Amino acid sequence: MSRFELDTAALRRPLNSLLLILVAVAILLWTSIRYLDGRQAQLRQARSDLNILRSEYRRAVEAGGILQTSRKRYEELRLRGFVGKEPRLRWIESLRNSGRDVELYNLRYTLRQRRPIHLNGHDGEHYQLFGSPMQLHLDLLHEGRLVDFFGALDDDRAAVYQLRSCTMVPDFSGATVAADKANVSADCDMIWYTVDRLQTVEEDPI
Repeated sequence: MSRFELDTAALRRPLNSLLLILVAVAILLWTSIRYLDGRQAQLRQARSDLNILRSEYRRAVEAGGILQTSRKRYEELRLRGFVGKEPRLRWIESLRNSGRDVELYNLRYTLRQRRPIHLNGHDGEHYQLFGSPMQLHLDLLHEGRLVDFFGALDDDRAAVYQLRSCTMVPDFSGATVAADKANVSADCDMIWYTVDRLQTVEEDPI
């Protein structure tokens, strides 16, 4: 056996050990990379889940706010007599109070039976909009009192109504305007609005 062969055999052991170390390091490195990739994937999924949760929470908060606002608005309209059966006595009382506030000399009214109002493309499935026409006759000191009258009616918030038209006629002759009696008469057309549930609606007789 030659010296060269002996030296080669002696080197095999440290070479084999180095090869084993390199293999072990490669395995550890591959395992670490796989572990990091898995952790990063888990982190990305956790972030995605968190973003979804935040979006759902934000939508829930917004929906809750809308619902709360809708309930508040609904209750306000209900208290004004807009939701439910038409509060005719309340309307008349509000008219009389407004007339007293602006010192009307005369107030007459004719309130007709309410009728369904159909809005193109906006009819509800559970509620029906109604309109109750009314004709008003007012005797006033001057035309400014007519504006004051409807301003007082708005402040009373008796209901939801629409003033369709008013016609004023002077009740004095010549250039003389009395300070203690009516000088102008007005005839107005208006509609009182209400909304009622369809299952509770009873058709008014024609």
